[in-house]
Amino acid sequence: SAYHYFAKSGDAGGVDITTDGEGVKTYKYVCQDGYFWLSSACRSDLTKCVPFITGGGGWDVLTTTQQAAAYNMPLALGVAATWSKFLEVPKKYKTMFYWWTPDSAFLEMQPSKLVLPPFNAYAWSQSDYTTAASAIPVAKIATKDLQAMAPDIIKLLEASLFDLEAVDSMMLNMKSNSVTREQAACDWLKGNTDRWKSWIPKATKCNPGFGLYDDATDTFTAERATATTCRACLPGMFSKAFMDDDGSTYICEACPAGQQQLGAGAMDCDACPAGTAKADQSTEECAPCAAGEYQDEKGALQCKMCPPGTTTMILGMKSISGCGCQAGSIDVSDLNSPDRLAANCIDCSEGLTCPMMSTVPALLAGSSPNGAAFTPVVKSGYFSLESEPIGMFKCQSTVQCPGGEPNTCGGGRKGVPCGECPPNTYWGSSKCTECSAWSVIGWILSLILVFVGLVLVYYFMNAPMTAKASTLVSTTCAIGMMINMLQSLGIVGTVTVEWPVNINGIFKWLQVFTFDIDGFAFSCLAGENPVTRYIGLVLFFPACLLWLQFCGLISKVNPKWAWDKIKLRSTMGQFLQVAFSTMSSTALVPMICYKHPNGQRSNLKYPNVFCGSDEHTAMVIAGSLMLVLGVCGFWAFAAWLAYMCPKFSARGRYDLVQSGRFLLGRFRLDVWWYGVPLLLRGPLLALTVVLAPDYPAVQCLGCQIILMTFMAVQIYNWPWKAPILNVVDMVICFLLAILVVVAGFYVPAASGGLLTFFEIFSMVVFALLFGVVGIMILASVLALFYRAAIGSQKELKIMTVGATPPPTEIASELFNMIAALAGKPTEHLAQKMEKLGVYDLQALKVAVAVLRSEVVETGPDFAQNSSRSTSRITSAALAPAPKAAAAPAPSEPTEPKATEPEATEPEATKIKQACV
Repeated sequence: SAYHYFAKSGDAGGVDITTDGEGVKTYKYVCQDGYFWLSSACRSDLTKCVPFITGGGGWDVLTTTQQAAAYNMPLALGVAATWSKFLEVPKKYKTMFYWWTPDSAFLEMQPSKLVLPPFNAYAWSQSDYTTAASAIPVAKIATKDLQAMAPDIIKLLEASLFDLEAVDSMMLNMKSNSVTREQAACDWLKGNTDRWKSWIPKATKCNPGFGLYDDATDTFTAERATATTCRACLPGMFSKAFMDDDGSTYICEACPAGQQQLGAGAMDCDACPAGTAKADQSTEECAPCAAGEYQDEKGALQCKMCPPGTTTMILGMKSISGCGCQAGSIDVSDLNSPDRLAANCIDCSEGLTCPMMSTVPALLAGSSPNGAAFTPVVKSGYFSLESEPIGMFKCQSTVQCPGGEPNTCGGGRKGVPCGECPPNTYWGSSKCTECSAWSVIGWILSLILVFVGLVLVYYFMNAPMTAKASTLVSTTCAIGMMINMLQSLGIVGTVTVEWPVNINGIFKWLQVFTFDIDGFAFSCLAGENPVTRYIGLVLFFPACLLWLQFCGLISKVNPKWAWDKIKLRSTMGQFLQVAFSTMSSTALVPMICYKHPNGQRSNLKYPNVFCGSDEHTAMVIAGSLMLVLGVCGFWAFAAWLAYMCPKFSARGRYDLVQSGRFLLGRFRLDVWWYGVPLLLRGPLLALTVVLAPDYPAVQCLGCQIILMTFMAVQIYNWPWKAPILNVVDMVICFLLAILVVVAGFYVPAASGGLLTFFEIFSMVVFALLFGVVGIMILASVLALFYRAAIGSQKELKIMTVGATPPPTEIASELFNMIAALAGKPTEHLAQKMEKLGVYDLQALKVAVAVLRSEVVETGPDFAQNSSRSTSRITSAALAPAPKAAAAPAPSEPTEPKATEPEATEPEATKIKQACV
């Protein structure tokens, strides 16, 4: 401060200036007597000096010294040592002193104020304090909550006007009469009633932000007559100016429609922000737009609906861009396009999981800005391209197509839809595996073993054909039955159901019997091209036949090794018969096309081959040739051979019959034809997948009908020579049917057109059930009306399931046989019967039992002495007992009965031998 004094006044006598070793100057006021600082005017004439007392740390010293120098005032400025000295000196001595108002310290002295030039703000900013100091007003201060809590107090404070004189009088009263502040204020109020009476506000004179209020009803009112006070308008209301005879005031009204007010004491309402709306006038806040709605404007009465098929993830959406697709659909619009107004939603196809707010960019990225729960993904078992992410392809394995992001394949697969392995690899159990040299060598050795095996079949599988089932025939039949069972299992495994992992692994191995051998590194030998691999499989079967023919030609080099034509034909037939189901399923491979969700169709075995493409056309040509020439051609030949064999046998062309031993040798001679329909079981099972590749439920139904039909035919005919083979074949067919039923458990629930089909099919089954029983009842009723006795020769054919053989014709043939056997020894007959099969012997046994119990008139002794008793009940045992004949009257002559001549001894011997 001393520096500023020296700088403005230049009074070196009033300031002590010192310089330290570093050249820094220090300025201090000089008190010559040690108590007072003397101004220049005072130092010039000490008799004129006027004391100036201040206190504290030197209140207002700088301003006072500058003013003394500027206006040549002879001041002697001193600072009181204590507060009490500061209060004592001015009262004891006539001095100038520093003071502030309002204050009661020197009030009774009625001091005069030193008048200086008016306050100059600029001069003070430049450290020039020669003008008067600025006045500091004493403001009316109140808590901000008082406006709402006690608005009348605020009005009173605002209306009150106090001058310095009134304040001084109250303070003087306190000091002179030793009263409290409250008493001093009360005394002033009593003496100045006219002054403060106008300050008291009217109860219904409301300020802005308030409104008329009725305490009795505790509600806001719009009439001054019913109001008792004013209160701040509540949230949801605004203060509105109101004029009546008593003057102006304010009332509180609810915010109109499209507006809201969140705070209290407001003068107006705010428009509803974007994303909200309010339809009616009320104190409620604007409601956020519900799901499926948005509002991009302020002050809306209602929200706008999102475009059809879209919804919102949160409430209060502010833009149409916030309307995203509903669950089950996906937005295919360009999110970055400036022309995009709203989402373009389409239904998600099969194989695509689309939660709410799904978009194509989120599908491609595998993540959504809204979180994982809103990210669309490709389901496991399906595939899509990055270029067409929503065009779904269906895969045959979840391992090959794990799903997730588009263009994702598992196990190193590639192509569409993950249908192939890279070059020089093959598909193992769960990944593409590198081809090794042993893979190729293994296939070459396998082909060599197959060709060698065909030669061995010629030598070991052409035993002479007899009516009886030899051990070798039974063994070969069992082996053939096992192969046929494995082929059937492999075909059942092609049914397009989601088998459990363990069961599916078994079927994968069994499908080698249907020539599905890609999993055994076949591509390492045949190459990665599916057409090449398929044509290689097709050519395998004619190659085997040509190999047998070639061996037959080579064998003629040495007459001792020459192959027999009959055995060669039979061997070739055996090969085609065993491979018939495999040939059928292989030939049908190109015909099995399943539909992708995107509408395209792929081959079931080679999904990377699309039906209708050039590759598929080549496969169809190869498969069709095999189907027509190999499958249908062989079956037609087998049917013709079965039809002609009885004629060949009758004509003595035994060589032709023996050439067909592959077809006839397994079955009873009276059911020689059974091999022809048996060939069809495998192809028919495979055909179910061809006809309904996209409907596994229909496939299961078709397989079940085929298996049950063949089981019924087999049980009815019991065709195999060895009884155990009939039992095994029936059990195999039954268990296959059970397996198909189990497959139905993994079939998705039917819907749409498929559900309608099964409803119609069920009704047809019901109709057939009642129809069969109805036809039986109708036939029985007709038989009662048109025939004398049920079961007689004249019975309806429908009742006997065919014509009843005429008894006279049977009797004649039996008598002729008895005559032919007359004279033959028992050993001769036994030798003939030893050549018969077991079923023929059982039939003869039944015939002998019928003859003995029903035809030959014998007594009980004959039946008891028979070498083998029968469990058959005779018809005589069920007939009613005849009544006893009455004795003839004595007068009536009895007629002699005609008796047949007794047979001579030789004749009786012949009949006995024949009967035996």
